[in-house]
Amino acid sequence: MLVKSVENFNYLFFASRLIYLLLNLIRNYMHKLIKLILLTLFFCFQVKAQHADFARARALFLEENYSAAQSLFQQIIVDGKTNELANYYNAKCSKELFALDAVFLYEKFVISFPYSSLIQQVNKDLALYYYNNLDYYKSINYFLQFKNLEHYTDLIFKLAYANFRIDSLDDAQYYFSKLINTNSKYATTAQYYSAYIAYQNGLYETALNGFNNLIDDEQFRIIIPYYIAQIYFFQQRYEQLIGFVSPLLETVIPTRKLEVNRLLAEAYYRTEDFEKAIIHFSAYVEQFDQVKPIVNFLLGQSYFKVGEFENAINYLEKVSGSADSISQHAAYCLGASYLKVLQFNYALQAFKKSASYSYDKVLQEEAFYNYAKLSYQLDLPFDNTLLVLKTYLEKYDNAIHKKEIETLMVQVFQSSSKYNEAFDALLAIHLPDQQQQKSLQQLAFFLGVKEYNAAAYKKALTYFQLATQYPIDDEIAYVTVFWLADCYYQLNDFARSADLYTNLPINNTINFEFYHELKQYHLAYAYFKQAEYKRANTYFRKYEKLATDSMHLNDTYLRIADCFFMNQEYSLSEKYYNKAIAYSLFDGDYAIYKRSVALGLSGKNNTKVKLLKQLTSDFSTSIYYDNALYDLARYYKNTSKNDLALSHYEKLLAETKDEQFIADAHLSKGMIYFNSGKVDQAIISFLFVVNNFQQTIYFKEALSGLQAAYVSLAKVDEYLAIVNGLPEISISRAEQDSLTYNTAFMKFSEGDYEVANTTFNQYLEKFENGIFKIDAAYYNAISCVKVGDTTNAVLMYTELIEVSNAEYQQSALSFLARKYYAVDDYDNSNIYYQNLEKVAANNSLKREAVIRLMYGNETLSPELAYSYAQQVINLDKTDDWLMSKAKIIIARHEFSSGNYAKSKTTFEKVVELSDYDEGAEAKYYLAYLTYLDDSLDLAEKMIFELAEGYTSDYFIAKAFILLADIYVVQENDFQAKATLESIIENYDGEELVNLARKNWELILERETLSIAIKEQQLLVVRHQSYIEISEEEIDYDLVEFLIEKVIDEDYKVVAPDTLIAPKTDSLEIINEYIEKDEIE
Repeated sequence: MLVKSVENFNYLFFASRLIYLLLNLIRNYMHKLIKLILLTLFFCFQVKAQHADFARARALFLEENYSAAQSLFQQIIVDGKTNELANYYNAKCSKELFALDAVFLYEKFVISFPYSSLIQQVNKDLALYYYNNLDYYKSINYFLQFKNLEHYTDLIFKLAYANFRIDSLDDAQYYFSKLINTNSKYATTAQYYSAYIAYQNGLYETALNGFNNLIDDEQFRIIIPYYIAQIYFFQQRYEQLIGFVSPLLETVIPTRKLEVNRLLAEAYYRTEDFEKAIIHFSAYVEQFDQVKPIVNFLLGQSYFKVGEFENAINYLEKVSGSADSISQHAAYCLGASYLKVLQFNYALQAFKKSASYSYDKVLQEEAFYNYAKLSYQLDLPFDNTLLVLKTYLEKYDNAIHKKEIETLMVQVFQSSSKYNEAFDALLAIHLPDQQQQKSLQQLAFFLGVKEYNAAAYKKALTYFQLATQYPIDDEIAYVTVFWLADCYYQLNDFARSADLYTNLPINNTINFEFYHELKQYHLAYAYFKQAEYKRANTYFRKYEKLATDSMHLNDTYLRIADCFFMNQEYSLSEKYYNKAIAYSLFDGDYAIYKRSVALGLSGKNNTKVKLLKQLTSDFSTSIYYDNALYDLARYYKNTSKNDLALSHYEKLLAETKDEQFIADAHLSKGMIYFNSGKVDQAIISFLFVVNNFQQTIYFKEALSGLQAAYVSLAKVDEYLAIVNGLPEISISRAEQDSLTYNTAFMKFSEGDYEVANTTFNQYLEKFENGIFKIDAAYYNAISCVKVGDTTNAVLMYTELIEVSNAEYQQSALSFLARKYYAVDDYDNSNIYYQNLEKVAANNSLKREAVIRLMYGNETLSPELAYSYAQQVINLDKTDDWLMSKAKIIIARHEFSSGNYAKSKTTFEKVVELSDYDEGAEAKYYLAYLTYLDDSLDLAEKMIFELAEGYTSDYFIAKAFILLADIYVVQENDFQAKATLESIIENYDGEELVNLARKNWELILERETLSIAIKEQQLLVVRHQSYIEISEEEIDYDLVEFLIEKVIDEDYKVVAPDTLIAPKTDSLEIINEYIEKDEIE
């Protein structure tokens, strides 16, 4: 029972526990239920509130109050956290407000709600957002993601336009095409863009159809005609273009008038109505300071077609600044135009420029052909005619042209002024044929003459010797040997010169009378210089009978007289001196003096004295004045007219600086005094010589006279004291001195210069202060020259400069001056010639010194050169060559001093005197002065006269640089550049090449700047649809030149009437491309 009670108790206990637990569960559930109900009620009220906010926000959005709407949407998002619509509208508000976070909010929406039904709307919004911000690539991307695009014509249009803006024309065309045949408001605009794209792609027929559909459209009817006109142009339907556009010309809008004129101009050009083409091109060109090269070319060629060549030149010259086919054709047409107006120099440069381009090979050959012919015709400097002709033959194989060029080439070999180039080309031929040998003979002779005229006798000798190897032409062979002989004469090889003159064959033709006469004169001088006076006299007297030139005849009389004098035929000698005195063109004082000497030797002293008195009275500044006083004094002394003798010796001592005269005068006075019993005065004179002239021939005589004087006074001790007081003087040593010197002099007189040189050296070593020291040094110097010991000769002559013997001093100075002058060492030669000028005892040496001081100072001291030039023009004995040199130096000085008027007069005189470098220089300066006077045409004419009449490359190049300056002033940059290029390419002198290159670069810089300005001007007026016409689209006519059958000195290149068309036209290729695409 207890057990059962316990069991019941346990049951009740567990049951109660269970009930308690159940009640707890019920209580907890009720709490939760209540909470759930309360929460549900709360959410219901909250949702209702949110819906009200969203509705209010959306209303604000629809009212376009995007800022307020966005604030509410953002609050809803914050409150609701995952509100899809609120997030979308929030992003859309940013888009409408152009806020920077719009894209971010859209992208965040896509990430947060990837499966939202609003994704398509987002794609549309982003497409429009990027479209409005001109980001067409992203815009296109989102348009393409929008699935309902085909239902929105506005979006299709924007997608098409976006592709259009990024040049994705095929896609643009595709989408525009979807709108064309619709009722959409975008249909006509789509039609326009579709046609425009076809136009841009070269599908002109498609474009034309499209534009024709819009011809009456209110929106596009103004612009469409211009596209249609352009299409007609590109399709080469020029007649239709003219018919379509002409009615528009009166009503065309101002912004399109230029374009219409441009189209009509070229259409008329293509249909060969050049008169109307000129009208419309001119109307177009007038609106610009500068236009594109193609316009100038077409206008220039139009003028060429109607025969207005000056106008053609004006426009064709403006085609520059680019290296293209336009420039090639324009330069060719320019050359043809210049030929029409006979401006051959300009034509040459134009054809040369055209030939430098290879765009059109046929045209290039024609240009080169005409350039070659003009090179031959004009033979201008710096256009190597021979090389041009040779290059044509090597480069082209035109059977007709080749024959003509080969003929011209032969003419060049025979007559070209480009002697060096032609000579080198012929010399390179291994076995020249007879014609080539003849050309070699001619060219070698011409080059020899050129070097001779430049006083380059050794170079001239080489050319003349080579010419003698090809004696094809007898006349040239004769004159070649003549000038070869003269070269040897100029080089002091008188024996060889005489042999050549002697063996020169007699040529009795009229053309050689001059050479036959001159041969006698030159041969006479060759013998005269060898001291073969009889043979020299024979030829001088032959020339006397032939001479017609008074200057040469005057000189011949003097030399005949000299020859008779040297052969001791004094009577004949004085007669010829008298003939020279009668002429007195030059060296009259020399003739008077030498005649007095000859008369004296003939015993005709009365006439002699009369002449000497005439010389002292009429020629007080003559270099023979001292000689005349000396001879009169000696004559009076010898005839015992002591007072007259002494008075003339006193006059001589007062005037002369010649120490020989001074020593002799004192010695002679001593003799007169001694013989007159005036022993004390005699002693004074003798002592003067003994004390001052110990190393002269007068010393021993003075010493002997002094001895006799003291002996007569019985004062031998005084004499011995004087002798013992003299340094190194003793009677026995003086005898040794005389013996050694006389031995050496004897060998010198016999012509045994080797032994004489050795013996003189022994004398000078043994007797350092010998009595004959000066004489020994003089004759030893001559011996050194004779045996080829120039070094010691220079040393000997250098010592002799300081001696008192005037004759020796003159010889020393003349030797040294000539030696240094011969090697162009003007610094030293000027020093010796200046001293020689002061002491020269004859007119010949004086004249030589003055002339060579003028030459020697030409570059070293222009002021001194000018001073000597003034003396040269006052010399009695001159020739045109010498006068031209003196006057060009004077003219330079006048020019550099700013005395232009005076210099011009002097330059003109030089031109009259010289055909060589001096004349070329003078001609250049005359052209330059004319240029400064703004007489440009005359200056240009003078420059071409210089180029044709002279051979001085330097001054011709300098003149051509001036010519380029003239062209620049005339605004003819084409010719200016071509002229400078010819110098740069062909002239060898660095100085002028650099100057030409600098000037060429300045022109190029100016042209480049001008082109840049022109492009800027064109950009201002250029419309998007403006027609750009390339050079490939030009249809040219090129010339077929006539060929001259006969080549002679009157050869002229014939101007063209028509022009040859290129083999292919690039427009045909474009048309094939169009047709192919349109078929596709």
